[in-house]
Amino acid sequence: MGWSQEVLTIQVLPEQVWIETGEYAQHLNMDFILSNLSDDTLTLEKIKVMVRDESGRLLLTRFLDGNGTAPGIHTIPDRELGPHEVKLYFNPFSDFDPGLSLARLEFEWTFIGPIDTKYEIKCLVEPTLYHQPIKFSFPLKGIIQVYDGHDLLSHHRRFDYQMSFMQELGLTANFMRYAYDFVVLNTDYQAFTGNAEEDKSYVGFGQPVYGVADGTVIYASNQHPDDKTFDIPGIANNAMELFGNCIAIEHARGLISIYGHLMHNSITVTTGEKVKSGQQLAQMGVSGSSFFPHLHFEIRTSITGAAEGLPSYFSSLKILNGTQRIKMKSGLPETGAIYYNK
Repeated sequence: MGWSQEVLTIQVLPEQVWIETGEYAQHLNMDFILSNLSDDTLTLEKIKVMVRDESGRLLLTRFLDGNGTAPGIHTIPDRELGPHEVKLYFNPFSDFDPGLSLARLEFEWTFIGPIDTKYEIKCLVEPTLYHQPIKFSFPLKGIIQVYDGHDLLSHHRRFDYQMSFMQELGLTANFMRYAYDFVVLNTDYQAFTGNAEEDKSYVGFGQPVYGVADGTVIYASNQHPDDKTFDIPGIANNAMELFGNCIAIEHARGLISIYGHLMHNSITVTTGEKVKSGQQLAQMGVSGSSFFPHLHFEIRTSITGAAEGLPSYFSSLKILNGTQRIKMKSGLPETGAIYYNK
């Protein structure tokens, strides 16, 4: 999905780029791997995208460059690409109007080298609209907020698997690419009352966690204390260590759902067990890499460090807008929004 030249190469990951359809926008979640083949340091000067429909007609152009007193290109960190360096850049053009055709996206990257020499490299992205092959119910009940989802600024999205530290741990793709952190709120829309340092102050601590679809448990870890710690070196042998007490369920079409940061000794299912949609699996906790009680949820392709994330849509989820409960059309929760599931 890219062209190379003598100085630069570019790769788009994942190989299959999906279009997520939300209530008000389409989302593209992808990364670019840029490699500098030269002995010089190159500096990123401009990124441009041209959106075309199936016939090749130009529909939209966007860009980031160095123009202005606070240039847009400065929103891209680490713009210097050192000699023979490989670096990951997150796609800065991630949201588009819902009716826009995203058949072809042509990206142009411009770098500056010594003596103001310009180097340009292009790549083509032809994303596919994601159709979830099976129906998902929601894993929590009550009033739920998406504390962090997978938008451009989310920590799930900004997972740099090109870092040497990540590679040493065997993390070679973004399994959290479409992940969520869900918190349970009370009727005053508060996540906790009292001391925020105490787990029991949180509404969600100990709340039931439910399976999103029929499937088979392929991983279940129940032994981690609710102490917000995890075995970092252990991730090299077991990528699930990141989530502390965790369940992985394989569903039809190879979809795998992950439920992380569960309460110590709350898991009621075992590896190999068949489970049903809506079945209680465990309780929300604060084990693993967790700052406070919440449920980490994601869909992915495997339970290894090479897994890629997949989008997820939920049925029967309603948006809370003041006192109104509005049925979602897309089923795609957004970062920061508040929802209701009975």
